[in-house]
Amino acid sequence: MREQPGIVTMLWRRLHLGRNPLARWSDRCEAALAVGAVLAALLAIPFAAAAGSDTYARKMLKAAEQTVDRRETTAMLLADAPPVRIRLDGVPIEETAYVHARWTVPGGPIREGVVAVESGAMTGNEVRIWLDAAGKVVDPPVTPTDATSTGIGVGVGTWLAFVTLLAGLYLGCRVLLGRSRETALTREWERVAKDWTAA
Repeated sequence: MREQPGIVTMLWRRLHLGRNPLARWSDRCEAALAVGAVLAALLAIPFAAAAGSDTYARKMLKAAEQTVDRRETTAMLLADAPPVRIRLDGVPIEETAYVHARWTVPGGPIREGVVAVESGAMTGNEVRIWLDAAGKVVDPPVTPTDATSTGIGVGVGTWLAFVTLLAGLYLGCRVLLGRSRETALTREWERVAKDWTAA
C-alpha cells in the first residue's frame, strides 16, 4: 500500500515550483514569501518566550517586594455599599464599590478611609484589606499565579502580534503580485490580439 505523504512534504510540494515552465517569477516570489513568513513566525517563538519570561521574572520580583512591605488586616465598614444589581436574566452583577471603613494598623492607631468591597456589603461587615508600611490601603500583592498568567499573556501576545504583522505583509505582497500578474496577462492578450489582427 502506498504511503501517504506527510504534511511537511505536502507543504513543500505546494510551495516548491521547481522547474515548472508555467511558473511565473511572481509565483516563485509568492512561494518564497510564504516560506519566509512561516520561518520568521517559527524563529519569533524564542523571542516571544523570552519576553514572557522577562515579564514573569519582573512580576515575581515585584511580588516578593510587595509581600515584604504589605500586611493583611480586617476593616469594619462604616456605610452600606450600593445594592447588588440584577441582570434581566436574573443573574447578579458582580461590581466593586468604595465605602468608608475603619481599621487598626498592626501595632498602631485606628484609622478610617475608603476601601473596595463588593456591592451589597452592609454597615458593620468586616472585609479583608491590605496595608502598606505606612498603614495606607493598597492593592493585594502580586501572586505567583498573576505573574505566570501575565508572563504567558505577554509571550503569546507578542508572538501573535508579530504573526499578524507577517500575515499582513504577506497578504499585501500577494495583492501586489496578483496585480502584476493581471497587468502582464493584459499586455500578453493585447500582443496576441495585435498579432492576430496583423495576420
